[in-house]
Amino acid sequence: MVKTHVEESLGANPGDAALNPADSVAMGVPAARAKGFLGSSRGRAFRAFAHRPFRLLFVAFLVNQTGFWISHLGMQGLMVKLAQNDPIWLGRLFFALFIPAFALAPIAGVVADRVDRKRIMLVSYGSVAVCSAVLAALTSSGRIDPLSLCGLALLFGVSFSFAGPASFALAANAVPGDDLPSAVSIQSAANNLTRVVGPVVAAPILAADRYELAFGVYMVAAALSAVLIARMAHAHYEAELEDGGIFARLATGLRHARERRPALPALTMVATLSFFGVSHMVVMPVFAEEVLGNVDYFAWIVVATGAGAMFGALSIGFREARPSMRAAAVLMVGYGIALAIFSAATTLAVALAMQFVIGWTYFAVMTSLQTLVQQVVAEAKRGRVMSLFQVAWAGLVPWGGLAIGETAGRIGVTTTLALCAAVCGAYAAGSLLLAPREAPAAARGLV
Repeated sequence: MVKTHVEESLGANPGDAALNPADSVAMGVPAARAKGFLGSSRGRAFRAFAHRPFRLLFVAFLVNQTGFWISHLGMQGLMVKLAQNDPIWLGRLFFALFIPAFALAPIAGVVADRVDRKRIMLVSYGSVAVCSAVLAALTSSGRIDPLSLCGLALLFGVSFSFAGPASFALAANAVPGDDLPSAVSIQSAANNLTRVVGPVVAAPILAADRYELAFGVYMVAAALSAVLIARMAHAHYEAELEDGGIFARLATGLRHARERRPALPALTMVATLSFFGVSHMVVMPVFAEEVLGNVDYFAWIVVATGAGAMFGALSIGFREARPSMRAAAVLMVGYGIALAIFSAATTLAVALAMQFVIGWTYFAVMTSLQTLVQQVVAEAKRGRVMSLFQVAWAGLVPWGGLAIGETAGRIGVTTTLALCAAVCGAYAAGSLLLAPREAPAAARGLV
């Protein structure tokens, strides 16, 4: 049984609130009594903002993610300069940055269930700030090389891996259960907003070849985010006593995901959509040049995808109905159709329209499934299960990117995209036929 210790500044227990959707006053601001816009049906998607802990977490996440995109584009631009635009080194950089999410996220999930989650976030953001400072110093002094850049990217990836499960779990603890869909959708929308804002801010920095400035911005952003997280009031809890070492705890988390249906089917859908869906972005520059006739169109494709994803994430927060596997499967069918049409597109207008739909349906599915998983898992195992979500979402992207890139090189980019669309559509159709109509475990009072 999880034991909680309430901080005086809250006057209530957000940990219990995340577990008990009926506890509408646990965070100090009842969702049903929120004033003005947040208390109306139109404000349903934004009710998480009624809770101060979530507001602090949201701003920290927004600032940090904006800094990430500025730094990420800075690392790509710097690698282009250092390696003379060698695609092999660009692939190594991408792999180094994202492979820790695949390899370390399960361990990070165990840590998130054993160590204070706010402390994990503080250490992760602090590590990012230090890595950014080192990278800025090496770049400014001219002592950076491709191998060193990849090594620092790997350290960044390790920090991201440990921050992910803790961030997911902390978001669930920052609002009562009734406002969890709002919290997840807002956080997902913010993630996609930074995909647009970050590149806009980074563009003049990269145009001036001031890569060290991009890394310095990320250092400041990470430090500021750590300060905001430090100000969060949250409920501490004592982890459940469990026998066995880290692998036994990992097995417990996986077993818990199987028991709390539909957590495991949701994770499987996330993995399929990540590997065959989002990974298709790796060939977008090739599609823009070979099919649309101008490689510069790639930037417009990214913006269209990000805009659609932002609205898709928010759309889940506006829904009155609880998320379900059937609803997610319907959205994934739409994703497959949009990707199929995109693969056959020959004009920029059609390509942008379909990428907007692709971004919308993709993040609507991901936001819906994250909310669903968060609602059915137990607090003591939340970190481990959400680490599986991180593996399924981000950890498979580098592998999917490698596979799709290799396939496109052999059979062509349009055929590869069409195959990805067919796989996503077929999986979604099968899930729609097999998905049970029963309510999730949280709705049945099993959590």
